[in-house]
Amino acid sequence: MTHSCGDTHDWIIVGGGPHGVCAARALRAAGCAVRIVDPSGGLLNRWCERASNVAMTWMRSPILHHLGDKPTNLNHFVRLPENADVSSVSGVFKLPTHAAFLRHSRGIIETHGLEELVVRGRVEALRRDGEHLIARGPGVELRARRVLIATGSNRLRLPDWSRPLRESGAPIHHVFEREAPLHHDLIGGGVSAIQRALLVHRETREPVRLWMRRPVSEAEFDYDRDWSKHRFVAEWSNMTEAERFHFLGRNPAQGSVTPVLTERLERAIRKGALRVETRIPVVEWLPGEGQLRLSVDGDTFNSPGITLVTGFEDERVDGWLAETAAALGLPVIEGLPRLDGDMHWGAGVHVTGPLALLRLGPMARNIVGARWATSRLPGVQLQPL
Repeated sequence: MTHSCGDTHDWIIVGGGPHGVCAARALRAAGCAVRIVDPSGGLLNRWCERASNVAMTWMRSPILHHLGDKPTNLNHFVRLPENADVSSVSGVFKLPTHAAFLRHSRGIIETHGLEELVVRGRVEALRRDGEHLIARGPGVELRARRVLIATGSNRLRLPDWSRPLRESGAPIHHVFEREAPLHHDLIGGGVSAIQRALLVHRETREPVRLWMRRPVSEAEFDYDRDWSKHRFVAEWSNMTEAERFHFLGRNPAQGSVTPVLTERLERAIRKGALRVETRIPVVEWLPGEGQLRLSVDGDTFNSPGITLVTGFEDERVDGWLAETAAALGLPVIEGLPRLDGDMHWGAGVHVTGPLALLRLGPMARNIVGARWATSRLPGVQLQPL
C-alpha cells in the first residue's frame, strides 16, 4: 500500500528513532500536522532492537535527557509508585535504566498519539513541487511544507580485514545485524562490547574472549558534558566551519565505559567469565574445518565464530540524500549538511541527529542533541536543558 500525497502536511519526519520522536512530539504540541516515515512501521523499533542486542541496562545520558517537554519529566516519572520497578538510577549523574527511559518514551508516544502518525516505508527521494516537498519511496508518496531528516547511524563499521572473510562465508557477524549469533569471541572495546560479552556469558554460561585495541577507557559519558551546555553552544555557534572541523578532529568520539560497567567487567574477569585481550588478532577462515583461526603474538586460537562490536560509520550525506542535495541545491561541507540556526538545510529541509554534527557539535547524535535540535525548529517551544 502506498500512502498518497493528496493531503498536505506541515512536516514529514524521516526516521522514527529518538530524534524523530522528540521532534514529532514537540511539533504536534505546536499544532502541526505531522507524518513520520519509518521502515519498521513503528517508533523506536530499531533503537530498541539494538539495545536488546547488547542487553542495555543503563542509559548513557543523565535523567534530565529524554524525549518529553520538560527536563524534569523523567525524574518525576521514575518516582511514581507504579514505576518503582524501574526507578533505580546509576552514579552521581543519575543515569536512568533503559527500561525507565523506554517506558517514559512509550508513554509520550501514547499520550500524544504519535503511533497514528507513522507511515511504514522508506523515503528515497525528495523533490520540490511549488511551495511543497514531495517525499517518495517504497510505500511512500507524501506532500508537506517542510521535511525533517531524523535518520540515525545505520552503516555498520566493518574492519577491512573482515569484509573478504564475510563474503567467503566465514562466521563473522556484526552485533547490530538481526539475529547475530552468540559467538564467544568478540572484537570491540566500548560499552556495547562489554554488555554483549556479559550477555553471551549469561546466556551460554561459557567463558567469553573480548578482543580490544587498547585498555578500557573509563568515563561517565561518551561526550564531554560541557559540550551540551548553553555556554558551549554559544561558543560553537561563533566558530568558523574550519574551526568546528578542527575541533571535531581533535575530539573524536571514542568508545569509553562507565564506572559501573567497569566494575561489572572486573568482576566477570575475576570469576573467569570473561577474558580480555588488548590486542587484535589476525583472522583466517578454515572452511574445511568450519573454524576461524585467530593468531596474535605467536599465540593461536580456534573459534567457531566472531561478533564484531565495532559500532557504526560516521553519518554522511550520500545515496538518495546526496542526490536530493544536488537537485535542491542544499550545501554540503565535507560530507555534512551546512545548517542554519533553525536546523534548516534549505528548500524546506531540516536536519536532526548525527547529520547535524556541524551545527550542534559532538552532542548532535545523543538524546540531548535531539532536544537541542528540536528546540530550534520553527514554531517549537521546548526547553533544551
